[in-house]
Amino acid sequence: MDNQKVILKFVLFVLTLFFFLPLYAYQKEVEAAMSLAELFHPHTSTESGIKGTVNSGGKIEVTVRDKNTNTIVFQIAITSTSTEFSGTGTNYNKSVLGSGATYYPNVWNSKDIKTALGSIDRKRYDSSTIRPYPIFKNDITLKVQITETNATMSVCKIPGIGIVNRDGGNALFDSRHYCYDLKNAASLPTIVWSRMKQPDISKPIDLSIAAHRGIWGDNLGAGSPENSIEAIQRTKQFTDILESDIMITKDKQLVVSHDYNMDRLSDYSGSERDYLFNLNGNVLNNLHLRRRNMQVSNFKYLKFADLVDALVANDLVLTIDIKDIIARIKNGVCIDNCDYDPKTHGEEARRKVKESWMNIFKGCIRIAASKHALQYIAFKVPHTYDELKKYMSEDTLSQVLFMPVIQPGRQDYLDFTDSWISHGSERVIAYETNFKPSTDQALKPITRAGKTYQNFLHYVYARTGLRPGCYPEEPMGPKGIVSRWADWKIKDLTQDIRGDHYLLMTIPYGKIMVLTTDRPDIWRRITEIYNNIPH
Repeated sequence: MDNQKVILKFVLFVLTLFFFLPLYAYQKEVEAAMSLAELFHPHTSTESGIKGTVNSGGKIEVTVRDKNTNTIVFQIAITSTSTEFSGTGTNYNKSVLGSGATYYPNVWNSKDIKTALGSIDRKRYDSSTIRPYPIFKNDITLKVQITETNATMSVCKIPGIGIVNRDGGNALFDSRHYCYDLKNAASLPTIVWSRMKQPDISKPIDLSIAAHRGIWGDNLGAGSPENSIEAIQRTKQFTDILESDIMITKDKQLVVSHDYNMDRLSDYSGSERDYLFNLNGNVLNNLHLRRRNMQVSNFKYLKFADLVDALVANDLVLTIDIKDIIARIKNGVCIDNCDYDPKTHGEEARRKVKESWMNIFKGCIRIAASKHALQYIAFKVPHTYDELKKYMSEDTLSQVLFMPVIQPGRQDYLDFTDSWISHGSERVIAYETNFKPSTDQALKPITRAGKTYQNFLHYVYARTGLRPGCYPEEPMGPKGIVSRWADWKIKDLTQDIRGDHYLLMTIPYGKIMVLTTDRPDIWRRITEIYNNIPH
């Protein structure tokens, strides 16, 4: 009988808790920086919403306030489960929002973040002594508050800030990466990498352009030399993204160069069979870079450390193409560096090639980290994430971004891609889905796990939501294109369609690619044409 009384009291206690205690609640508040210039840029989407699971009687609400005035500038809520971005705002009378809302409309909807922050910036103008005042140019510090009541938020999309998870971080990035912290949301790296990671498939064209070796070779070949400091500084005219090749010297210095040899690129007087990886870095000290028309300039070779400094100084990010050490094959015969040729030296040669790549990779990370600039770089990578972990700690890898590269003819291209999808996670910014002829395997329909995709580009986008990519190889001069050995070749567009600008835009999902190009001026004009933007 006593046991029954104990059980009855326990049941009554549980029922009391259920009926009288408040519903489960969770709240998280973090600071966020916002670039008003980015928010008010024409390409910035104003789409907002919440994804999450809401139980009966529950609610998820996200509120953003101006830190300085504590005025609400954005608010959205859902009261039922949603797997798509959705939510409703609240109509507020200006009078209840406090002194920060002086220039709000009399009735303001809390999803209208542009009107709110435009009004906040106008109020900042009142107290500023700067004239002319740089309207919509300054950053603003905000407070983001996530409130869950009997519910669990997955992510929330806030215009100008990004996609935020329930812990108050940028959901596009690993939690240990610089761009994850919303205090860095207004920084150039966060803005550019976030834009790259969010292709807009609804637009006629939405490309992400990386300038290959900077802006060089224009003005009938008298323009800046490739990979010169001037070419890098000019990149900002067309894009925020630079792509450059990094090589290693015999004494382990990292050099910014497309070619192993130096006769095409500089006033070097030695043999064209002298290669950077067999020479010490001081051989470059007194050399000057050539322009496209082969005239010698006053510009010097850059070391990787110089390049990192240039990224920070010029507000650019960099995708790094590591030029590992390989054998030189000419007309099917190895003529130099043959111990790196897998055909004759098998697995030992493959190991040496990989080791050379990893040495450059580790060196780039070490130098960028020493300058507190890891957030400015991403690596094009032909290796799996598991392979990288053998050379670098997980903690360090999580602070870096990657673009897996799938070269034409790679037979395990789907398995390689899936390994990055499984293990690379938020560390990937895009996939370089290279191809050459129109018959390439990457451009054919794919059936995988019972689903059919139009091509490999579609597969990448459908599986990851990220951009596919390509290097639309353009001629480097009247001799055509050039290899890393400075061997020239006239390109056959029937065998390599990447130089046909308009044909590339007919490929399904080609319109959202990351393009590494020597002609960002052409691709900007193509973008303008497709999107009907006046020149």
